[in-house]
Amino acid sequence: MTVADGRRIEADCLVLATGSGYPFPAKADVDEAAEALARLRETHEELAGAERVLVTGAGPVGLELAGEIKHVWPEKSVVIVDPAPELLPGFDPALRADLLRQRDALGIELRLSTALAEESPSEPGRAKTFTAATTADDEITADIWFRAHGVRTNGDHLADGRLTARTAQGRVRVTDRLTVDDYGQVYALGDITDVPEAKTAGYAMQHAQVVAANIATQLRGEAPQAVYRPAPVPSVLLPLGPEHGVGQFPSEDDPAVPAVVRAEVVAQYKGADLFTGRFEELFGTADGKA
Repeated sequence: MTVADGRRIEADCLVLATGSGYPFPAKADVDEAAEALARLRETHEELAGAERVLVTGAGPVGLELAGEIKHVWPEKSVVIVDPAPELLPGFDPALRADLLRQRDALGIELRLSTALAEESPSEPGRAKTFTAATTADDEITADIWFRAHGVRTNGDHLADGRLTARTAQGRVRVTDRLTVDDYGQVYALGDITDVPEAKTAGYAMQHAQVVAANIATQLRGEAPQAVYRPAPVPSVLLPLGPEHGVGQFPSEDDPAVPAVVRAEVVAQYKGADLFTGRFEELFGTADGKA
C-alpha cells in the first residue's frame, strides 16, 4: 500500500476503517486535539449565552443533543425540525411513544415535516440571532443552531476504483466475513461498509471483533471462520440527558422481536457519561495517560 507522502507499507492484511464525517459538534471539524477542545469550549460558551436553540435533524444525534442542552439549561427554548413525517421510523411504536412523552416532559419542541426554507445566515455552533423561513410557511427565530444531519462516508481514498468499486453511498461491499469483494486479506468495518444497518459505534465494535478474529486466524495459516450477521431488528441507546432516554435491542427470547429498554437502563449504560468512561478504559486514558 502506498500512502499520501509516497511511502510504501507492506502488510499481510489491510483493514479499511476510515469511518464517516459528521457536522460539528457531533464530530470534530479539525484534526488537532487541542484545537478541537478549544473549539468545543468556545461553542459551549456561546451556547450558554443563547436563549433560543435550533437543531436541524430529529435523528438520534439531534435528539441526544437537544436532551443534553435541556438537562444543563432547562430554561432554554430548544426546537428540533426535520422534513421527515415520522420520528425514528423502523423502531418499535412503544419506543417512539415513550420518546415523545419524555420530549414533552423536557419541553423540547419537535416539528416534523418541516425544514428551513433558506440557508441560515450564521455558521452552525456560532451564536448569532436570526429568523429563518420554514417549509411550513412560518418562521423560526434562534440565537444559535446546530446541524444534526449530513453524514458522509470517508472513502475518497478509494475513488480511483483500483481496489474496489464503491456503492452510490460511497461504501464498499463486504462478505459476511467482512472481507472486501474477492480480497481475502482486505477487510472493512464500520461506516464504510455496505452492511444494511445503522452506522453506529456499537455495530462498528462488533465488526472489529469479527475482523480481529479472522485476521488472527489467517496469521495462524487457517481459513477465517468468524462471520457477521446484522441483527434482524435495529438497536439503539438514545439518552435525553443523563437521566432520560429510550432504547431498543433484539429480544433475548426471539432476536427478531424488539425489546424496548427503560429510561433507567439507558441512563445506566450510556446516558450517565455517553460512553466516555468505556472509551477511556479502552484507550488507556482514564488516568490521564496519552
